[in-house]
Amino acid sequence: MTSLDRKLHLAASFLLLCLPAFLIFSRAVADISVVLIGVIFLVRSWSAKDWSWAREKDILVLLIIFVLMNVFVSPFAEYVGKSFGRSLSWLRFIIFYAAVTRWVLTDERTIHRFIIVVLCTMALAALDALYQFLVGVSLISGQPMTGRLTGPLDRPNIGMYLAKLGLATSALGFVLYARGQSNKLFLAACCVSPLLLTVVFLSGERAASVLTLLALLLVTFSLLLSGKFARKIAIGLSLCGGAALTFLLMTNERIWGRVEQLANVLSDYTDSIYGQLVLLGLRFFGENPITGTGMGNFPLVCKDYVQQGLDSALCHPHPHNFYIEWLSDTGLIGTIPFTIFMVILYWNGAKALFGPRDTRLLGGLYLGVMVMSVFPLSVTQSLFSNWPAMLAWLSIASAVAALRFATQKSN
Repeated sequence: MTSLDRKLHLAASFLLLCLPAFLIFSRAVADISVVLIGVIFLVRSWSAKDWSWAREKDILVLLIIFVLMNVFVSPFAEYVGKSFGRSLSWLRFIIFYAAVTRWVLTDERTIHRFIIVVLCTMALAALDALYQFLVGVSLISGQPMTGRLTGPLDRPNIGMYLAKLGLATSALGFVLYARGQSNKLFLAACCVSPLLLTVVFLSGERAASVLTLLALLLVTFSLLLSGKFARKIAIGLSLCGGAALTFLLMTNERIWGRVEQLANVLSDYTDSIYGQLVLLGLRFFGENPITGTGMGNFPLVCKDYVQQGLDSALCHPHPHNFYIEWLSDTGLIGTIPFTIFMVILYWNGAKALFGPRDTRLLGGLYLGVMVMSVFPLSVTQSLFSNWPAMLAWLSIASAVAALRFATQKSN
């Protein structure tokens, strides 16, 4: 590594270490950091004349999506300017993903520092959320609790924040543990996990709670595949977790109320607001199956439908499902390659889950991250919006970096 490469890596690493805190306190600064990490990575690639990362399957698919969105989707969008604003700026997430997985989180020292910083940030945010739950107001931000927990955030997303970053950090910690490079960090992640899970389930975020349960089932399954001692741990954790969750539901009326609301939505999904948004997204896709309505055009096109008698309450910024959003906004041109990208990610996790015994827990944690971010049947925020997209790409990139680091070290 040259002197310039070391300096660039240090700068990018510093920004990445700050990103979890920026996501809490300043979305604008977080977005600037994502862009700067990408720019630094491109400078490094230019100086080293190393563009090999752009030919690797997952990144190549993302770059193809970017080209397709700007050549075939945005020019034919209902609102061209809005679509180009989204499609052009989406490049920052591709380069950020490439930078984190192929350059920044590729050495033990940086991964070690990243885990420490993220664990401390999450613990602070979780403790603040617990304080807010007990007192009614965040100690850090002064944000009051109105129905759902926010912690130091200004919106009720603390559950998703902790769940997505917690699983990704645990995956990185396990890699160091499995390679005998650091036992303490993975144990620290395990010790912090009960606190994080408590806040996730207390947060009142139905999607975060359900997806976390699915992710935990995958982690438990991976433990069952990992050997006799791991099976005992899985059984013990399942019993303790089940008992804790039952106690929480029986003693907290607010959480039980959220469960009842979820049951009502599922029992009459097509008539719920989420079902109606999905049907509306599919309607837009049906009218523009090849190119979609254009990126970010969902609320704008919806307003046009209001004149036809459609309830204006349905005009949300997005259909609250990643895949319906892709279908509605980009049609088959964007959805098919994006699905291929998802298949690549899931396939890599499945190979780890059913591969050598020492990679199975990593496979469970990795797939847990994928479930939290891109589970197809989930009610989600937009993959194109700044804050949700940054959190999703940070989580996914960290998990992919963990899997790549484990593979490289084992070869």
